[in-house]
Amino acid sequence: MPVAEKNTLASTPFSRHQRGYTLVELVIGIVVFGVAMVLISTTLFPMFAKSANPHFEARAAALGQAVMNQVLARQFDRNSDPNGSRWRCDEDAGALLAQGIISPNPVPLCTPTLSAGAGFIAAEDYIGCWGESSACTRAHRGALTALIGGSADDYPGFSVDINVEYDDSTFDDSTNNSKLYKRIDLYVDTGSFGRYDFTAYRSNF
Repeated sequence: MPVAEKNTLASTPFSRHQRGYTLVELVIGIVVFGVAMVLISTTLFPMFAKSANPHFEARAAALGQAVMNQVLARQFDRNSDPNGSRWRCDEDAGALLAQGIISPNPVPLCTPTLSAGAGFIAAEDYIGCWGESSACTRAHRGALTALIGGSADDYPGFSVDINVEYDDSTFDDSTNNSKLYKRIDLYVDTGSFGRYDFTAYRSNF
């Protein structure tokens, strides 16, 4: 009987080299895995997020250009001639008459303080923030669709901030008239994909 037991044990396939991982090997594996994850998270993951930037840049450029063209197409001032005649607000009626230009007498003065009014008549009527109210830090004017039309899904998460002010320091002028140019600053905010700035000038002509 003891001989049989001995033979059974001897026939069992067993090697002293078959063993599990040691604690040192586990720690080294965890360290290597951690370093690999840090490298992936600091290199590949940011690249994945930045891959959407060109798309949002193109959309912001298209939106900013469309809105800016709309602002520039309006009257220089609410007191300008809506019929597009040759007189301008702040001009001298006598000088106009000497040139054969028919104008009101006196010619209306340009608006001294620029602020948004009802309707889109002059450039300053766009002053304010358009989009989600949570994305606006200035006076909220309404949804983006009220500015550009279309569907609310066209530019999700976008907002447009517009400011208009007189600028008499950019262009040389000998008339000493501080109300010849209006500077239009337009900011398109795409949320987490950055903010894009646009600037244009509207002249009093």
